[in-house]
Amino acid sequence: MPEPHRERKDHGLRYLFDEVPNPSPRVFGVPCPERVEVLSPVIPLLETKAVVVDGLLRGVDDGSIWSLEFEMGSPDHCRLIEHHTAVARAYPGVQVETVVFWGRDRAEPHVLRCGRASLEAHQVFLAAMDGDGELHRLRRVVAEGRALTSGDILLLATLPLMHHGQATWNVVEAAVPLAAGLPANLERGVVSAMGALAYIALKPEERPFLLEVLGRMPVGEELFEDLRAQGEARGALSQARAAVLDVLAIRFHAVPDAVRREVEAADRLEVLRAWHQAVVLAPDAQAAADAILARR
Repeated sequence: MPEPHRERKDHGLRYLFDEVPNPSPRVFGVPCPERVEVLSPVIPLLETKAVVVDGLLRGVDDGSIWSLEFEMGSPDHCRLIEHHTAVARAYPGVQVETVVFWGRDRAEPHVLRCGRASLEAHQVFLAAMDGDGELHRLRRVVAEGRALTSGDILLLATLPLMHHGQATWNVVEAAVPLAAGLPANLERGVVSAMGALAYIALKPEERPFLLEVLGRMPVGEELFEDLRAQGEARGALSQARAAVLDVLAIRFHAVPDAVRREVEAADRLEVLRAWHQAVVLAPDAQAAADAILARR
């Protein structure tokens, strides 16, 4: 079972990517497409039920898949390779790239290796970035009345993981007000990711200082409780989507792209449950696909 602080990170990042328009990591120097769409980070696996990545994007123009992972301490190379492999299997015939964002003190490239398996991933060293300079630049953008771009928003959310000359909780205290001019859901997405990333990056004895800072702000510590509730609701949807796709894969050995897109886009549990029953009872693959695509 995931530890609570890791659940905070998962929910915070999921909330962020759901709310940021066109969250391309190009701003970090990653050669990702300029236009991307957000996919469900839950990858169904028949043998182990599911793998959950921190973020999953698809290039709008070229269809490439980009899996995002945030690592705070000693990396679990086996998990990173497993996640990359699961995404590649879920999207056969498509270019799949993994991007690893390193927090804390890791600031140099290294090979992600597990036994004989290795992973060539794009690596972003947040701990090597000038967080104080980035905070100053974002303050200037806001002070001049200019709108934050999608790239600015991603940088703002990840500020706590960059290099600073001050404590992480002080960085959060200075950075949270910069999100105040964003639409309400986007503001909460940025602050939730910022708070969750800062929380997991801190040592246990340092976390109370962060919670004290958040408690003095309008978002408050209740944000995490709200975030947990939203995460549970989204988790139920993810499980329902995975159940439909699992049955299709088991019974008919393939899931047509149009059907997969329709299932991944579904946001009502009652619809997904009806589809699950339909594909269980369908006499053949075409009937199963028709049951799902008939809603369009």
